[in-house]
Amino acid sequence: MSYDARGKRGFTSLQKGVAAIKLMVMGESPDSIDGYMRMSERTARESLYRLVRDVVETFGDKYLRKPSLKDMKQLYATHEQQHGFPGMLGSIDYTKWIWRNCPVAWKGQYTSGHHGAPSLALAIVASEYLWIWHAFFGVTGSNNDVNVLDQSPIFEDLLS
Repeated sequence: MSYDARGKRGFTSLQKGVAAIKLMVMGESPDSIDGYMRMSERTARESLYRLVRDVVETFGDKYLRKPSLKDMKQLYATHEQQHGFPGMLGSIDYTKWIWRNCPVAWKGQYTSGHHGAPSLALAIVASEYLWIWHAFFGVTGSNNDVNVLDQSPIFEDLLS
């Protein structure tokens, strides 16, 4: 257990990890942790940064990358064998994500008439083993699935 300069007990790694996960899951700002755990905004932000950095260092080479030619051949074969769809790399899904902590100055840019709140479009391509190898955030509003795909670099990447 570590103590700060005032002799008060510091937060454990588990507590910092819980705070970081809460920030990611709930989409809250780091200063919201103060009321929940009495943790400073700086400590919460640093905990989130360290968690994300560790995830990237641990899983980056295998899971946080685009598929290689070998990977694509394997994905094609798997989808054809299991689903009868030749030439399929993965499933693409699109959803709208409400941006609760959108800065006030940006709210007009990210708010559409039918949502009433700032939101972003999220498009993800994943294999059946949940290897997410493409993710795209874009502006909602008049965007439908086709418009989001048109803005996303996925087809350009696959063609090149």
